[in-house]
Amino acid sequence: MRPTLNSGSRKKSGWRVYVLFTLALVVTLLVTLPATLLAKIAEQGSKGQFVLANASGTVWQGSATPAMRNRSGKLIALEKLHWNIGVLPLFTGKIVASMHWDNVAQVQPMEATVSMERIQLRNAFVPLQAGILGELLPMLQPVQLSGQLLLRSDQLIFVNSGMTGNAVAEWLNAGSVLSSVNPLGSYRINLVGTGERLDIALATTAGMLLLEGNGSVTQGSGFKFQATARAAADSAGRLDELLNNFGPESAPGVRSINLAR
Repeated sequence: MRPTLNSGSRKKSGWRVYVLFTLALVVTLLVTLPATLLAKIAEQGSKGQFVLANASGTVWQGSATPAMRNRSGKLIALEKLHWNIGVLPLFTGKIVASMHWDNVAQVQPMEATVSMERIQLRNAFVPLQAGILGELLPMLQPVQLSGQLLLRSDQLIFVNSGMTGNAVAEWLNAGSVLSSVNPLGSYRINLVGTGERLDIALATTAGMLLLEGNGSVTQGSGFKFQATARAAADSAGRLDELLNNFGPESAPGVRSINLAR
């Protein structure tokens, strides 16, 4: 005689099927969340100052073009960014993402680990436009700087008190609307973060305009930077129109630059 299921067994079996179906549906929805959702979160969270344009793929594996809105409302776009977010680290309360850019040679992908306490970047590589300096420091906006900024760092850690780690920004083919000479040169900006203090050192690597300077950013004192500007020996007279817009002469042909915020 063939055994039969009683009503209790049938109800239990039906309940299990319902739970499995619900879990499968939830997992499917989570896995296929569109990258456009991440773009909406980024834009709303930054009040429209940061945009992930042309987002495609999913939240977990997708691509978009990051862009920052300047003070006039225009977007400053970066290169296209691809990301891959791991699922398992989420169960430890962390978001771990691997990222790489289009049209940029990277030895290793950039890795970001985000937790409630801090943000850690490894193999950081961020291509920027020099115009972003005018957004960070409004006093530089009239100069309308141009060129490319390439920010590199083995490791950077951001917490509420500040940034820890070393980074180098290469400013390539620098230019300014105040000068008919373009490019003016290339420069290296060294950044050293020790928590509440960020030290900045500027040096010239090539070009007609020679810039040297040092400064810092602290929570108590804000931003302070002092530098000198002069023309290279073989460019005397060609940069007068630009140098006249800098500070007073501290020595023949040498102009002082003092920035504070």
